[in-house]
Amino acid sequence: MKPKICVSLKAKTVDELEWKAKRALDIGGDLVELRLDYLANPFSEDLIKLIIDIGDRAIVTFRPWWEGGEYRGEENLRVKLLEELARLKPAYVDIELRTIKKEVNLGKKTRRIISWHSLDKTPSFSMLTETVSEMLRLGDISKIVIKINSFEENLKILRLFKIFPPERLIAFGIDDSGIASRILSMIIGSPITYTCLPGEEVAPGQLTVGEVIEVMNLLEGRGLWR
Repeated sequence: MKPKICVSLKAKTVDELEWKAKRALDIGGDLVELRLDYLANPFSEDLIKLIIDIGDRAIVTFRPWWEGGEYRGEENLRVKLLEELARLKPAYVDIELRTIKKEVNLGKKTRRIISWHSLDKTPSFSMLTETVSEMLRLGDISKIVIKINSFEENLKILRLFKIFPPERLIAFGIDDSGIASRILSMIIGSPITYTCLPGEEVAPGQLTVGEVIEVMNLLEGRGLWR
């Protein structure tokens, strides 16, 4: 299955986020990840209109600092906003494993990506499999992101695709050493691949939407997704 291209977006204002979302979709993105934690005021009423306008092409992510995000405010306000936005039925709402374990019904109005990040070390393979199993019990798609220091560690995270349904698993590494896992995960079944606008990466090693489109065109030219 050919993966959907998601463009992760960061902005200080909703107007800037809207402009970037339209640009990302115009240049080839299938989805946009709206990183609400970068907004100066994520609780703006204008955000509701933006998500309604984009509809089923938006992934709503409101990442707290303890999971590598920018939000440092009150947790109950973050959860409340995620629930409110989930009722608008975006394509997905991204919820951290730690959050969903406390708020099991959060985001049930739409499809849920349950995410888990290990940004300072590479966990053992047994820990990775246990974590993915737990996430898949709680949501529609599991997204697991780890720090990568070597090619062997790319293989470690890619082995997850042999164990779990690829169409329900997003798994890759960050930093330049993890670029191989980003590309190979597209080939072996990840439903979504994350990209950025030029000069706007939200994670180390993130490829631009143009670079990923070029890679996918090369692969498609070899008959990969016929």
